[in-house]
Amino acid sequence: MEAGSGNADQSVVPEQPVVPEQQPVVEQPVVKSIPTRRTRKPTRMARLTLRYPGKVKIVFDSRRLMAIGPQKKIIDNFRSYLGFLGRKQPSILVKSWKLVSANTKELIWLAILEKFEIFFVEGDKEVEFSLVDVKLRDKFRKKWVNYVGRRWTVFKTNLTTTFIYGKKKDEPPYVKDYEFLDKETWEAFVALRLSEEEKTKRLKAQETQSHNKCPQRCSRGGYEHLSQKIIDEKYKARQVASDDPSEIIPPPSSPSRHETWKRARLKPTGEFINQETSVIAAKIDALEQEQSSGSFTPSGRNDILAVAIGKSDHPTRVRGVGKGYTLRTYFGKQQREGDGMVSREEMAAIIAETKAEMQAEMRMILSSQATSAGEPHTPVIMSAKGSCAIDVVQSSQQEEEEEHGGNEVGECELYVENPHRRLVSYGRIHELGSNIHHRKMNGDEVRVSVERIIISDALVSFPAEEVTKVGEASNQFVAWPRRLVVKNVKGNSQRELFPKNCSQAN
Repeated sequence: MEAGSGNADQSVVPEQPVVPEQQPVVEQPVVKSIPTRRTRKPTRMARLTLRYPGKVKIVFDSRRLMAIGPQKKIIDNFRSYLGFLGRKQPSILVKSWKLVSANTKELIWLAILEKFEIFFVEGDKEVEFSLVDVKLRDKFRKKWVNYVGRRWTVFKTNLTTTFIYGKKKDEPPYVKDYEFLDKETWEAFVALRLSEEEKTKRLKAQETQSHNKCPQRCSRGGYEHLSQKIIDEKYKARQVASDDPSEIIPPPSSPSRHETWKRARLKPTGEFINQETSVIAAKIDALEQEQSSGSFTPSGRNDILAVAIGKSDHPTRVRGVGKGYTLRTYFGKQQREGDGMVSREEMAAIIAETKAEMQAEMRMILSSQATSAGEPHTPVIMSAKGSCAIDVVQSSQQEEEEEHGGNEVGECELYVENPHRRLVSYGRIHELGSNIHHRKMNGDEVRVSVERIIISDALVSFPAEEVTKVGEASNQFVAWPRRLVVKNVKGNSQRELFPKNCSQAN
């Protein structure tokens, strides 16, 4: 055997890898991250510039001066941009919008024109801003520059609520949220807001806001966006209810303001925001049922919402329809003064009174024409037996009057007591109801028609809108005090037609 052959026969065993000792697996609890709520951030100029690099066309209603059209994104960005100008341009150290300089307001207006191309809808066409009437341009400028002022005021309020009294009072806004603010400006603003004058204003504003028992919960689109949302929902419901897919479904009409008012105060759960709102909503539902049955009829400004709330709208604001409306632009010109609500009984009384006056006036005209033409006149014979009643021999004319519900007494003398008792005219009494000139007569008044005038410039006792003097009451009905009406009997002494103490003659 050769040397070393024994080593060659031995097999080589490869090294085995060292396996670490396995540790027992311990299950760790799964921690789910809570998603943060996505909120609106402050609008930046760069964001709007990147989204719309050039001028943006936006169309407005020439009546309300509000942006219209299907492009909701553009309308929202227009308002966002104006809010950005309100934060950026005026100094937060100015106390009120009235004290902001005219130069600053002009810069705001130029910034709006630089970013947006404004058109107005007039009839069925769009007219460029520079081509419309000067008054309309000035009105538009004033409206939207003042809107910037309102956003500026809201911005200062939010700074006070959040960074002075709120949860971020230890985080100055110039660090992260509003970098265009500097430290010196912020410290001066804090000192201003913590003054006694501003604290008093803050408490007064909080007290005023506390009276708003039914605040709305609309999104930034306001009532206009909510109305469009309701219209879209109704249209989709009609499409689902339709059996014929080829049927052309007309778009639904705009919702009533009581409908948008209720919808704007609903929580996502479908409940109303508070008990006060629930009570008003129940009244609205009841009035809707009464309107359907015919027992309630809305009249002008006293519609379902106004009656349910029980309080009239402010002249420059209308509930449930959003900004840009006044009572006159929304409801139209008010036809009559007062509350505008006339009950059925009052309306029936007014119609009956007017009808009776017209009939009696026509009979007077026909009677005077017949007398002037030489027709015989039936005399009125007075009874000498009764001191309180007047017996009248009825002629065909009197029978006609009774048929129409009116009783006429013979000719009487009409007196006034200013400055002393004196005879001013002759007339006749007409029993045609208790209403005259849209008011109710009391028991001491009587309706008379003035026929023969003696003193034309004497003042009547109950002046109306068209009658203040006796001379203006010729051939018209007026109210007269009963104690100043005396029957006229030729050859006999005069006595009051309506004496205080009535005695039966022997």
